[in-house]
Amino acid sequence: MKNLFVMECKKIVRSFLYWLYVIALISASIHNYETVVESELSRTDDPASVFYIAENGVYAETADEQDEDMQRTMMIGATKRLLGNYQDNRYEYYPFGYVKEKTLSEKEQAEILCYLQELTGLNKLLGEGEESSDLEDLQISGGGAFVLNPGQGSTNHNGQFITEPGDWQYIENESDMEDLGNQENEFEVHVTFDRFKEIMNSVNALIGHNSYYSWTMLTMYYGENDMQNTPITELQHREFYEKDHVTGAFARYFCDSISLVVLCLPAFLIIDLLIRDKRHKMKALIYSRMESSVKIICARFAATICLTMFPILILPLKSLVTLIIYCGSIGIHANIFAFAAYVLAWIFPTVLLIVAIALFVTVLTENYLSVLISGLIWLFGRPSVDKIAGGNYGLFDLIIRHNTLKGYGRMIENIQTLIWNRVLIFAVALVLVVFTIMIYDTKRKGGMAFEG
Repeated sequence: MKNLFVMECKKIVRSFLYWLYVIALISASIHNYETVVESELSRTDDPASVFYIAENGVYAETADEQDEDMQRTMMIGATKRLLGNYQDNRYEYYPFGYVKEKTLSEKEQAEILCYLQELTGLNKLLGEGEESSDLEDLQISGGGAFVLNPGQGSTNHNGQFITEPGDWQYIENESDMEDLGNQENEFEVHVTFDRFKEIMNSVNALIGHNSYYSWTMLTMYYGENDMQNTPITELQHREFYEKDHVTGAFARYFCDSISLVVLCLPAFLIIDLLIRDKRHKMKALIYSRMESSVKIICARFAATICLTMFPILILPLKSLVTLIIYCGSIGIHANIFAFAAYVLAWIFPTVLLIVAIALFVTVLTENYLSVLISGLIWLFGRPSVDKIAGGNYGLFDLIIRHNTLKGYGRMIENIQTLIWNRVLIFAVALVLVVFTIMIYDTKRKGGMAFEG
């Protein structure tokens, strides 16, 4: 069994697909995880950072949960963000569960400008011919290089806002534009909440699926959750240092950052390993060997799982050492086993299931049908974007999302569902392996000749 396991490992390591999988893991980790570690460690004095320790022991109060306050905060916050996105022409959205940026066309930018005019009351102010200090603060950009001068522009007989070339001021220094975007603009949104939702829905349609302005994302950021970049509360501070012991929070974030990679790519490793026998006309030789079907299937399954998990366990070591050193410098105890524990609990069952499905289908059909099935699993098995904040688990979720360093309490509140989910995934994977052994043994004895 040991020699068979080693032989299968060598086959996988020599495969181009394996190194493609490793590269994908490294890329996902660097892009989605390492930047967060560096960012948090660079702003330990920021009250919004999870590392922040208040000298006087006083932290931010729990957010007011009244509906009217939440609606006002949401409208002002989203409008300010839309102003900044319009100025830079960079809009965030989540097409595949991870944040991407999109640049809009000139026509789409014009539509965004119309919505901004309605949200800020700019049309009304200009129509009355008033020069308002609020309007001076807004200074909406016309494309990154030109800024509309306060009080300029007019409305035609149809109520459409129009400007002349002389109404715009050219900004030579890029830092001036940056200063404009960073201004703290105190203003009221001049539409009802229902109209605000309609505008956000239209903006979301322009940007793409699950943009920042979708109702799902707005409620996630402004509802009761831990996705907002706001000063941490005393509860969040205590959870981070006393419950997560620092590394636990980053371990969850690491698992989240690679979750979409392990949802698909490990399947290709076992598919390639099995199809290679048929491609090299080795099937008859393997069928005639004395090794039992249990040993052959288990050796291949175990080799694929081990080589799949190995780089996942290695990747966070650098950040683990960095976090341990930092915690030691401030006299805080760090959990050195947090990354291993979360990887084995959150990632390992998913890898087992994905590989088991590919193993079962490939042994049954002896063709590449499992590639299509793996693609469909990746496409439809991803949790909805409202679960990226963590704590919102489903019994049949294939992967666990937790795209925030906060949220330990919400995870604990739903820990029972999470445990049952992982146990179910693990059990289904083992059942599929057992069925695969039975099918493989039957084929070796000539009792089944199905090939898709």
